Amino acid sequence: METVYKIRYEIIKVSRAHGTVHEIALGAAIGAFISIFPTFGLGTLLVLLAYRFINFNLVSAISGSLISNIFTSPLFMALSYKIGSLIFKPESALDFKNWYKHLDHLGISVLTGGFILSTFSAFLIYYSVKIIMQYYRDQKLKKSLTQ
Repeated sequence: METVYKIRYEIIKVSRAHGTVHEIALGAAIGAFISIFPTFGLGTLLVLLAYRFINFNLVSAISGSLISNIFTSPLFMALSYKIGSLIFKPESALDFKNWYKHLDHLGISVLTGGFILSTFSAFLIYYSVKIIMQYYRDQKLKKSLTQ
């Protein structure tokens, strides 16, 4: 139940963020892309670096980067490997205990799959957040006009 409250808190925080709907959705998508791509703990730092060069909402980007955490990272790594191994046939199987020892064999599969998974997720999050934010702002405008 606590997770539901955290998600709701992030949605409320993002919905009150300043910026255009596009900037907010773009921030969430960039945050999610960087976080899902195998960055090995550098996600938030990379979001801050990207913010220096691209115009997006930082609050929504950091909220979007929270999609990857200690619980979801193994899932994203396994999905990245599975997707990448459909394109490149790795010489070794993915082993979570010793994955770093086989990085030369598994790296290209994980990185390629991670790029595909991150891109797909970023598009999905961009359009979802854009629709939700536009709906939220339309409702807020409608409410302010009726008062």
